[in-house]
Amino acid sequence: MAVRLDRLWLGVAAGTWVLTTVAGCGSSALTNTAPANPAPPTANATPTAGHAVANAVTKLNLISQDGCQISPPDQVYPDCDRYLAELRSAVNTVRNGSAQLPNGPAVQTTSAGILAAADTFDRDGCGSGPYASGPENAATCTADLGHVRAGLSTLIEQTRGVAGS
Repeated sequence: MAVRLDRLWLGVAAGTWVLTTVAGCGSSALTNTAPANPAPPTANATPTAGHAVANAVTKLNLISQDGCQISPPDQVYPDCDRYLAELRSAVNTVRNGSAQLPNGPAVQTTSAGILAAADTFDRDGCGSGPYASGPENAATCTADLGHVRAGLSTLIEQTRGVAGS
């Protein structure tokens, strides 16, 4: 009986190997997920910002609803590390794609100002990281967060109407 089980196991193993080898030889036509008839571009289509910029503008609009943007700055500044990280990411994307926008130079200037204000916030020890300055620096941190918030409000106005906003 032991000999028959060994042969059975060998047969199962060989069959599995053959099936997996043959399965990898399938036609690419079967695995192609592109639509057969993509929609043609319309003649009256207006140019829009790239997807990355449009998504970043949408993200800025969402970030503008964060507690660090709308709550009293003296109460929230110690807990705004994540807000600033998300903001930096979106602002960098918008700044890098600002050439695609109608008011690109203004967007680039505002973006640079926001990033500088966020760096100042960190440099002054306003976050909750290892270099947090504590309550004795509250006035400076509140002002730093105020500069970030004002910059974000300006950037949202400058990017209003970008696809996705």
